Amino acid sequence: MKIKNKIGYCDNRFLGINKSGGHYVYIQNVNKNGTCDVNVMTSLEDSRANVNLHKIKHVRKGNTYSIPFYDANFKLWTGVNKKPIRNVKISEIKNIGRKKIKRRHLFFIGKFLK
Repeated sequence: MKIKNKIGYCDNRFLGINKSGGHYVYIQNVNKNGTCDVNVMTSLEDSRANVNLHKIKHVRKGNTYSIPFYDANFKLWTGVNKKPIRNVKISEIKNIGRKKIKRRHLFFIGKFLK
């Protein structure tokens, strides 16, 4: 199964984030040693559809690429963080391929978020 350009779920402890829970991740590159480089997907709004101004500032600065709400099957408006997290074990990523974004965004993510 090809997993490059797919979205999966990873616990925060494997991403180096010191909070409980996890994030959806965009798999950018797959390495030969069983690891991959991922970009973290972040929600740009809360559960009541209120926009988080702190995260919108990241979109404005270019640190986060926002994906229009109707171009993905996430419950909330989502963005992809620019800085990749390297060498995440593929075995730690779950539910690969359940969440999707439209193909036209894959070019922008692959080209500009390296």
